[in-house]
Amino acid sequence: MSMPALPRNGHRPKPELSVLMTVYNTEAYLREAVESVFTQQTRRTWELILVDDGSTDGSLPLALELQAQHPGHLRVLRHPRGANCGISKSRNVALRYAAGAKLAFLDSDDVWLPRHLETLAAILDREPSVSGVFAEAERWFEFDRPFNETAARQAWWHRNYLPPLLPAGESAGIVAPGKLVDWFVEDDSLVPCICSIMVRTEAARAVGGFVDEFRGLYDDQAFHAKLSLRYHLYAEQTPVARYRKHSASCCAKGEADERVSRTERNKFLRFLATYRKAVQASTDEYCAELSMSR
Repeated sequence: MSMPALPRNGHRPKPELSVLMTVYNTEAYLREAVESVFTQQTRRTWELILVDDGSTDGSLPLALELQAQHPGHLRVLRHPRGANCGISKSRNVALRYAAGAKLAFLDSDDVWLPRHLETLAAILDREPSVSGVFAEAERWFEFDRPFNETAARQAWWHRNYLPPLLPAGESAGIVAPGKLVDWFVEDDSLVPCICSIMVRTEAARAVGGFVDEFRGLYDDQAFHAKLSLRYHLYAEQTPVARYRKHSASCCAKGEADERVSRTERNKFLRFLATYRKAVQASTDEYCAELSMSR
C-alpha cells in the first residue's frame, strides 16, 4: 500500500519519518528514485526533503516539477546562490529541516524496494536500545533487470548482486558500539549503503550529522563511524534497496583515480583516529564522574 495523502488544511501532522535526498546532476535517475519513495508499502507518515547541490543539468527543474506534483510530501531546498557544497553538507541541510523522529536516506541515483520504510522502521520500534539499523542493498549494474533476490544472491561483480552484510561468523541482530566501523575499516565491502539504513533523528543530531569536509568519498563511512562508536546498531539481513553502479557516480570516479581514493582514505583514517580519541575521552570522563558520585 502507498502512503495516504496528508491533510492540506495548513495543520499537517508531524511525520514519523523524514527521507533525506541530495541531488547533483542526476536528472536521468531522479524521477525513478523519487517514485520508489512514493510507492512504499507502508501507512507510516513521512516527508521527503530534497536538497539540490548546485546541479547544472535538468535535475533542479525536475525536482521542482515533482515538488509541484506532491506538495504535501516533497520539499526542495537549495544552497545560497545555487552553490555546490558537497554531499555531506547537503545532507546536513536536510537534517536541519527534518521533522520526523526517524531518518532514512536515498541518493538520487538509487532506489528503494517497496518494503524499505516498513522493514527498517519496525525494527527501530521493536529494538529501543538501538539507534540505527542497516540492511542489505543490491549492487545494481544491469538497470533494465527487475530485482530478483535469488539471482542476486548467486551473482557477483558486474552483475546485479547482493554482497555479504556481515563478516564471516557474525550474526544479524544487535551490533555493539565500535564493531561496525572495525568491520568496514578492515574490509571496504562491508560499508553499509546509505540507501539501506535508518537512524533515530536524535542520534544523528547528537553526533553532529555528516562531516562537511567529506564531499563525495568517505562521507558515508564518516557518518557510520560516528554513529557506530557511540551507539548500538542493528544488522538486518533483508534487501531493502538497489545501489546503482554507474560511471558518473562519486564512488566510480574515486575508484578510477587511485591517488584520489588513497588521499581520501587517509583523510578518513585520520578523522577516525581523532574521533575515537574524543569518544574514549568522553567515556573516561563520564566514568570518572559516575565513580565520584557513588
